[in-house]
Amino acid sequence: MVEKISLFEEVSMNAHPAMKTYLYDGWVLRFANGYTNRANSVSPLYYSTIPVAEKIAFCEEFYTMQELPTVFKLTMASAQDLDRMLEERGYEIVTPTNLMVKCLTHHNITRTEVIISPTITKLWQDNYFRLNGITDSKKTKTAAIIQGNIQNKVFCGMITDNEKVVACGLCVVEREYAGLYDIVVDSSYRRKGYGADICLSLLNAAMNIGAKTAYLQVVVSNTAAMALYQKLGFQDSYQYWYRSKKIQA
Repeated sequence: MVEKISLFEEVSMNAHPAMKTYLYDGWVLRFANGYTNRANSVSPLYYSTIPVAEKIAFCEEFYTMQELPTVFKLTMASAQDLDRMLEERGYEIVTPTNLMVKCLTHHNITRTEVIISPTITKLWQDNYFRLNGITDSKKTKTAAIIQGNIQNKVFCGMITDNEKVVACGLCVVEREYAGLYDIVVDSSYRRKGYGADICLSLLNAAMNIGAKTAYLQVVVSNTAAMALYQKLGFQDSYQYWYRSKKIQA
């Protein structure tokens, strides 16, 4: 299980790269102007030698220098004493999330025409921001940089209605693993199967270049998304969660 978790944590970090990364005794510190916990947190992925309390203090100082809250991304593979020590230091659990996987064995037929692009285009990005209600210029600039830093093969999907983009999604393929990201449907077009069609079309494209396993991450509280992905054949693999501590005033 530990090896599987490490694998998916690595490929998911590559699929959502930070703007800056700092390696510290087996821990990966990531920074991206505060845009998403995923790109602004400490991932304790590998074997450590320095005492945990000393490492926590180092990370707190490092993130404070960046004017960011200190956030740790933990899994069941993380040392239990780390989670306990963070709790004792006032870190609260934020957004428990399931990583779900699906074996890609055959092509699925979608009901809706999905436009697939082999690159992240400005058109796709603009509509992704619009559908998510992201208007802050710092956030859109940071997100665009993160997406532009992806080093692996990508596919972007869009569904249009009367020339208006009403759904979009992203797939990142590394080795034989296809990760689904940024799946979003216009609120007035939901319950029409567009989310499923975006996912299936992206996975079809990934299968065509050799992907054999699909994965995605969904917040536990997002029951609608959980139901969709379960219907598509995804199953829970493991859970991760963040522990966050705000900057002291």
